[in-house]
Amino acid sequence: MRRQRPSYGIDASGLVRTFFVTGASALLVALSAGHFLWLGGLVAGALSALAWIVSAYALGMGCYMLYGSLVAKVRGRDQLLGLVPWSGSEAVLDVGCGRGLLLTAAARRLPFGRAVGIDLWRAKDQSGNRSDATLANARIEGVAERVEVHTGDARQLPFMEASFDVVVSHWVVHNLDKSADRARALEEMARVLKPGGWLLIADIEHHGEYVHRLNDLGFVGVRHVVSRFWDQVRRFITFGTFRPGTVIGQKVVAPSVA
Repeated sequence: MRRQRPSYGIDASGLVRTFFVTGASALLVALSAGHFLWLGGLVAGALSALAWIVSAYALGMGCYMLYGSLVAKVRGRDQLLGLVPWSGSEAVLDVGCGRGLLLTAAARRLPFGRAVGIDLWRAKDQSGNRSDATLANARIEGVAERVEVHTGDARQLPFMEASFDVVVSHWVVHNLDKSADRARALEEMARVLKPGGWLLIADIEHHGEYVHRLNDLGFVGVRHVVSRFWDQVRRFITFGTFRPGTVIGQKVVAPSVA
């Protein structure tokens, strides 16, 4: 019997669809260049060349985003979580857990801990983004007994202070358009994190902003982790709009009372 595989959805599926529709439309124009000869040979040739360029870029970006959603992010999640020193008994919160990409991977590292996910379950951000899909992936990954999910906003987490040893978030905070909202989300993550706990935020932009805010919140060892070569490649092919990187820091241990 073939083993069922987890499915973590397609990120920004609307944008992926737009790329493929645009690419296919431009390809039709390029292939129909002969019908535009009435514009004049030079103009028709320029139109055809432009259509080929648009088609190649749009279809290429659509395929790149599909590969990132279906293959690359799954392959890279363990490397991402490897930035945190694990003991195996942590309580972990995944803010904006989606279909459980980091949530289930973290749960595999927790034979004596638990992994909690929270999301607003918006399909706009990830295809098929539903809590039942997350729990189904947890069952497939064999960690269902260590996983729970909730519905809630990153700016107002429904948890007590110092409830978690590790807080993670993957490609979520940038969806908050206002810098004040992003700052509020980081403040909430810091609030529910125990002293000495780790906060890990993977995102596609605003890394400098996150580093600055965590430093203001008194975190130590805050750093921005990025693959320099691939970061430059992604900046180039996306005109600077897609810059994956990770910000990680440790909450200061509360001073002991004499």
